[in-house]
Amino acid sequence: MRRFLLFFSVMLPVSVNAQHCPYDGMYLIAIKITDKQGKMLTGVKTVFYLQEADNPMADSCTSAAGLVKKQFLSSDAFASEINNRFNRNGYNKELNNRLKKAGVFAGANMMVSLNQAENTCTLIGKSETVYTNYIYRQRKFVTVYELDGKEIITQLPDSFISALCTNNRDLKNFKTITIKL
Repeated sequence: MRRFLLFFSVMLPVSVNAQHCPYDGMYLIAIKITDKQGKMLTGVKTVFYLQEADNPMADSCTSAAGLVKKQFLSSDAFASEINNRFNRNGYNKELNNRLKKAGVFAGANMMVSLNQAENTCTLIGKSETVYTNYIYRQRKFVTVYELDGKEIITQLPDSFISALCTNNRDLKNFKTITIKL
């Protein structure tokens, strides 16, 4: 019995570390707003949105039904949102440090996060068994903003959506869309 308890007490910390990260199912999209010379702007007054496009089945998504539309936040507002959302056990500091280290805050000035349901539309398909047949569809997004009274739409390739889970090494290759005003 002592050996079992000793083995169990030694193995317990290992199993706790094997849990999923707190950012599992969270995604980040960032844009870099520049002037005509390519210098990153601060204090941008233009409102930018991430908007879902080309999904006639959006109302049928089991979670986050309807077309997704979220406003991009400034770097400071995004960091504040991270602090509010993950202000437990130092998760906020860990994520902010990972984003700084990956150059996200230095390479972008507007950001938005998506959860799993906002990133992937889950549909219920026809099932021949008692089990539900789920269909997972990557949502397609565009960035939308208004400039001089004209709406500007920019396509967002899937490769610009980065998973934030600590198992994801893609933050080293993080990409931003550059928008010149």
